[in-house]
Amino acid sequence: MAALPTTVTESEGSGFLSPLRMRGFRNIAVGQLVSSVGNAMYKVAQAWLLAGATGANGTLIGLLAVFQLGPLLLLSGYGGWIADRYPRRRVLLITQSAQAALCAALAALAFLGAARIWEIYLITLASGLVTVADNPARQRFLTDLVGETKLSRALGLYTALLNIGQVLGPLVAGLIVGWAQVGWIFALDAVTFLFVVGVLLTIPAPEHTASKARLSGLGPGLREVGRSPELALTVAASAVVGSVGVQFTVTNTLMATKVFHLSATGFALLPTAVTVGCLIGALLAGQHTDPGARTVLAAATATGLTGAATALAPGYPAFVLLMIPAGAAAMFFTTTAGVCLQLRADPEVRGRVLSVQTSAFYGSGLVGALLIGSCAGWYGPRAALLGAGLLTMSLCGALGLAYRRRPVQAIG
Repeated sequence: MAALPTTVTESEGSGFLSPLRMRGFRNIAVGQLVSSVGNAMYKVAQAWLLAGATGANGTLIGLLAVFQLGPLLLLSGYGGWIADRYPRRRVLLITQSAQAALCAALAALAFLGAARIWEIYLITLASGLVTVADNPARQRFLTDLVGETKLSRALGLYTALLNIGQVLGPLVAGLIVGWAQVGWIFALDAVTFLFVVGVLLTIPAPEHTASKARLSGLGPGLREVGRSPELALTVAASAVVGSVGVQFTVTNTLMATKVFHLSATGFALLPTAVTVGCLIGALLAGQHTDPGARTVLAAATATGLTGAATALAPGYPAFVLLMIPAGAAAMFFTTTAGVCLQLRADPEVRGRVLSVQTSAFYGSGLVGALLIGSCAGWYGPRAALLGAGLLTMSLCGALGLAYRRRPVQAIG
């Protein structure tokens, strides 16, 4: 029997599922599914553990986001440099092993019943620091495996598996919490990281050309974005979507509690509906092998349109159904924007360009969450959600007008 393809240099065929014919991508895709289930379980267990440690103090629970996202906002440029400078497979072996160790530490604290607030925060901060290097390395590793021509299909399939895991994870976590200590969830998540390490060891190291750039922050990525109108438009659209286009955590919580007065079970359906939509969006994005800035901007506008539509839902069932296209639009944007940046940025600085987008998306997200939350307090959740959708469409329209006179090849 002929050996199965491992990298893009071997026989690969065509079609949306063609990346699965490459053994390297197929292996990492399986690892992604297992890891995603573990990650979703971890989030449930972490929230449960922190709620117990803080006495369900909302401020202290909300502060967790600072430790999760702070490293990404402050250090993402250095993570991008690591992904550009060092072999991505080696970086991922280190980051996945480190995450396994952190999960094991949290499991030990949970089993001992000794998890204090500062310890949970410290482990979360350490995990965030690891993620700084893990995120860009993971994205660039896909390109190493499948090449640029199949990147969109591969990223679509990869993201679809991630969302399947996000659906399954909370269900598994709920079953475990029902009959066992929460520490078992952290222990199981540690095993999923070790599973990914094992998967990575089965994949031959792809050829790697190291960037010779010195250690740097976002500067090189910003310069690369500044030289290209298409990259600049994609990053700007990411800031718009991150700030007011997709604030599902805030808007869903407010609509669930203030408008529909849901039980915990009813509230749980909302993220599930969003995830189903994300799965659809990822699969649709995989059909666009070379998305340009026009496609990205259209997707960003769609996040505003679908968000505004959810604000007009006459009742809870309609709101749940509308969450599906809203999730699809958000994931279609995220996937096509990532592909657009990778295909058009100089390979020497691709990791740092991705880091610029990460900072724009998450940094604007912190501001947007406060803005939407405040508006909901003043005018009500429906008005805030409708306003966020309309503002997203307006800002995307302004971005389109700003680049309207650029050459066609510059805006995709």
